[in-house]
Amino acid sequence: MSINHEVMKVKLYRAMSQMELEQLLLTGEFAAGPNSLEVKFFAERFEDAVKWGDLLLGKGNYRMVEINISSQVADSFLCWEKLDGIGPARCAELEQLKDFTVRIIL
Repeated sequence: MSINHEVMKVKLYRAMSQMELEQLLLTGEFAAGPNSLEVKFFAERFEDAVKWGDLLLGKGNYRMVEINISSQVADSFLCWEKLDGIGPARCAELEQLKDFTVRIIL
């Protein structure tokens, strides 16, 4: 009998400033910026992350990352079906964001 130990992954998307991206690439971790919460918000769909990026940072003024994280961890994040009237999103505390892979997509 063989058991498949493959961990199911979830893709999530985050629009961020160039400064936040540089910090993430330098340290390999998400961090709280000045005057910010100890959480990070992620869209479940790329197109929704673009809408949040346009709204919060201005069209063309942000970078986009895709993270792959275990579904078990992602399921522990706070979830909304339609955050800000845009789409499904999740909110993670920084300590929940320890084991993920990141890909820059924009």
